[in-house]
Amino acid sequence: MNRFCLLLSLCAFTFLVLAFVFEKPANAQSLELKDLPGWERVEQASTDGAEIKVVRPSDLRWMPDALYFKRSRDNFFKVDFGTGDVSKVTAADVPKAPEAKQKNQQGRRPSAQRARQREWVQSSDAKWKASYRDYNIVLESLDEKQKPVGQPIPVTTEGSEKHRFGTACWVYGEELDQNDAMWFSPDNQKLAFYEIDEGHMKTYFLTTRNTRLYTELHKEQYPTAGEDNPHVALHIFDLNSRSQVRVNVDGPIDQYIYNVRFSPDGKQLLFHRTNRWQNELELMAADVATGDTRVVVEEKQDTWQENSPFMRFLEDGQTFIWETERTGWKQFQLRNLQGDKICDLTPEVPYPVQDVVLLDEENGWLYYTAYSDENPLNMHLHRTRLDGTGQQKLTSGDFTFSGFDIAPTHDKFTAQYENISTPPATGLWEMDEANSKKLAVLAAPPADALKNAGFVPGELFKFKSSDSQTDIYGTLYKPRDFDPNKKYPLLVDVYGGPHSVGVTNRFRAMQPYCELGFVIAKIGNRGTINRGKAFESANYLKLGLVDMDDQADGVKFLSKRDYIDGDRVGISGHSYGGYMSALALLRYPNIFHVGVAGAPVTHWKNYDTIYTERYMRRPAENEDGYERGSCMAYADQLQGKLFILHGLVDDNVHPSNTWQLVQALQDAGKRFDLMVYPNSAHGFRYGSLKWDYFVRHLKPEAAIGQVKADEN
Repeated sequence: MNRFCLLLSLCAFTFLVLAFVFEKPANAQSLELKDLPGWERVEQASTDGAEIKVVRPSDLRWMPDALYFKRSRDNFFKVDFGTGDVSKVTAADVPKAPEAKQKNQQGRRPSAQRARQREWVQSSDAKWKASYRDYNIVLESLDEKQKPVGQPIPVTTEGSEKHRFGTACWVYGEELDQNDAMWFSPDNQKLAFYEIDEGHMKTYFLTTRNTRLYTELHKEQYPTAGEDNPHVALHIFDLNSRSQVRVNVDGPIDQYIYNVRFSPDGKQLLFHRTNRWQNELELMAADVATGDTRVVVEEKQDTWQENSPFMRFLEDGQTFIWETERTGWKQFQLRNLQGDKICDLTPEVPYPVQDVVLLDEENGWLYYTAYSDENPLNMHLHRTRLDGTGQQKLTSGDFTFSGFDIAPTHDKFTAQYENISTPPATGLWEMDEANSKKLAVLAAPPADALKNAGFVPGELFKFKSSDSQTDIYGTLYKPRDFDPNKKYPLLVDVYGGPHSVGVTNRFRAMQPYCELGFVIAKIGNRGTINRGKAFESANYLKLGLVDMDDQADGVKFLSKRDYIDGDRVGISGHSYGGYMSALALLRYPNIFHVGVAGAPVTHWKNYDTIYTERYMRRPAENEDGYERGSCMAYADQLQGKLFILHGLVDDNVHPSNTWQLVQALQDAGKRFDLMVYPNSAHGFRYGSLKWDYFVRHLKPEAAIGQVKADEN
């Protein structure tokens, strides 16, 4: 009864707030993007920007004296290695491409919804299908047409709503990317699966069908920070004997068991085990016959440990490449399932590696990318021998490199290169012991494409953080008719959360919304990735403090420029970005003046255990950090225009986050704007409202004289 009374009160309050926000003359409130002053310029900029095409070579065919490739669907070109000349050739003159290696087959499985697990999986030989039904698992034998034959075989029978087999839970799906809960062994003779117990956990309720005469309830065992976690176990079922063993996962009952998969030979079940703080990670191996387990690799960090380090097996099925951050920088090692470290594949240098590009065991080479430039945003190509010797950086210059193709002879490669003001082009390089020499440009947009479109090149800027030592980078975009003698409002596009990319040195022709009369920035605050462990962990135990400080310092840095109006600054983002947007106006009311906050977390006590405790620990262990990062703690400081948007059926960032901030702002006597989406979950579109809000309140010059700015 109390829950329904609360819902009615909230609905009544929402109606009043919406009436306040949108009870305006029709000509002063545009709800369609096409009605915004200057919108035609936005559309035209998008069209012109699309004309700056990125041409990527395809169908590359390496020959001893030349490289053949396509620039379009039908036309082939040839690069002569001796001269570097690029010429067009007919298809009849192109050598046949080598046959691609057959990849390992995986059984069919359906897609998984966000934060959920797949409900069935098929064996790789297409003879068996395991399904999650009524909280249990059933096996079905399949005929040649992949249809069930005979009676289903019950694998488990004791499942219930809160004690299930063959599935996991919301928090495992959302935060650990655990979208599978059943796994066939490589020989299809065994089936591993989850058992999950949520009977001891609290239930979170969301109303659904909120625009119907009668609402319904969606129930979720959603563990908020500091609350009880699900209890997880693993089992292995033998299809021949119809028997099963329980894996001895060992450890605390509220730990995390995830990244489950069989070893290549099928003799061991591998999984990750991490403690609740998530600063200790173990790669575990379980004997599939007995369920006994052992530790293969152990990683520890003072702050938090990467939950899913890169791992790739070599052809022997026992040796693997492993990602570690023991030095403070992401590096690769070569290890084996016996628990031995064979060698360090990448040197202990002050930059992080990124991805494996090519593993060629036959020739003994590993190619990988790393952020190894003076500009820490530039990604370059490296290689090493599989014993860790022969380290070589293959690219150079103020570019980000990607899209690599390595010659089978390991003496040449192709790569795409770009930076914020240079459109992507693809070149051919010859490898050299000292450095690589560019032989030819395979594809590139016209040199004057950006100029002809009238775009102002994007800018990569940097400033010092509040510690006076750390470089913070950002990107800045301006309108096509930019005039340095005029004043422009500044808009900050923000996400900023842990484990997200801050900014990149990659090309973007323009930010079309600049054409409304804005200068738009993105700031790569501390706490984002690809800058090393110290940079990434700078906001540990203090979310919303260090990261928010960097955003504010970035605005102060840019506001020193004559063409930026420091009295007209807006910020917008969604989810963690919504949190940052709301917090910006509350913590820094003299720096940020207008904010649009979509689905914001407003207090970290409201969010789930796995994400929140990884960076903040439990509330009882970090009371000061939780309170200082709360939006409600600064509600009485609001001075500017804050627009909050939230979906009523958001099962990720619950609507209670917004209700708590609403209550605090009301208690403080503050005016704000609110839009509630009765039937929307975490993702919803509100672009027209956002840009209308910024146009009305920041008064960009493109709109002056065409719409009367709101003076309230």
